[in-house]
Amino acid sequence: MWHLARTRMFAGLVFSMIFACAGWLQAQSRTTPTAEEIVRRMLVKNDERQAALEHYRTDRTYQLEYDGTGGKHHAEMVVRAEYQAPGRKNFTVLSESGSKLLCREVLRRLVDKEEETSEKPDWQRAMFSSDTYTVQLLGREQLEGMNTWILKVEPKVDSKVAYRGKVWVSMDDFAMVRVMGEPARSPSWMLDSAAFDSWYMRRGDVWVPAKNVSTTHVRIGGEAKVTIDYGKYDVLLTRPIVAADQHGHEGASVQNAGRPLKASLTH
Repeated sequence: MWHLARTRMFAGLVFSMIFACAGWLQAQSRTTPTAEEIVRRMLVKNDERQAALEHYRTDRTYQLEYDGTGGKHHAEMVVRAEYQAPGRKNFTVLSESGSKLLCREVLRRLVDKEEETSEKPDWQRAMFSSDTYTVQLLGREQLEGMNTWILKVEPKVDSKVAYRGKVWVSMDDFAMVRVMGEPARSPSWMLDSAAFDSWYMRRGDVWVPAKNVSTTHVRIGGEAKVTIDYGKYDVLLTRPIVAADQHGHEGASVQNAGRPLKASLTH
């Protein structure tokens, strides 16, 4: 008799556990947004954060390592970058070392190209949307202590800067945390393959580029790796962030706000 009662008790506990787990899974499925919803909310939040960004100053370090024809070569450049809303950037080269040829023909051209297109926002974030990319939610991952969604992305449009790969989006504030991929088409017949890995970091209420590593393999032999460390953002000024659905009511107060707020520099 006792054995039968214990068996029934055990069966009841198992049923309760299964029922509770099923309920939890159903709740999770209801609260997990779709890939398209994640992208939509990320774009809205990106616009809000970009509108809040007033000014920053940071010293970037550009490094180039080339291993190929003629042996190994190294070049490094330190550049002061200053941003002023609504999109003006100024660059000042502070120092150069290593190969003068690589500094002049590669690193300086990178800096000049960014300065020419300074009124355009970060291209990886600017061109990313559900209209330009097919997105698929792969799952979740904790990235440096941060909970993120992982999106697989494939371009819908043919563009020189289109890429395929993965995008990590913060579950906390729908910010793009990391982008890793490769160009959808080779930028040059001389390149056998190319890949990049871009990271962003939070500074106060906004997100800014943290690091980018780009690697290319040349068909005739050799590999080049360019690393950009975007620095600590010693000066970073922002205005209060206004939600998109509040712009109509609070736009005037934001435009007439006093001095910008200095964002926290704690990573």
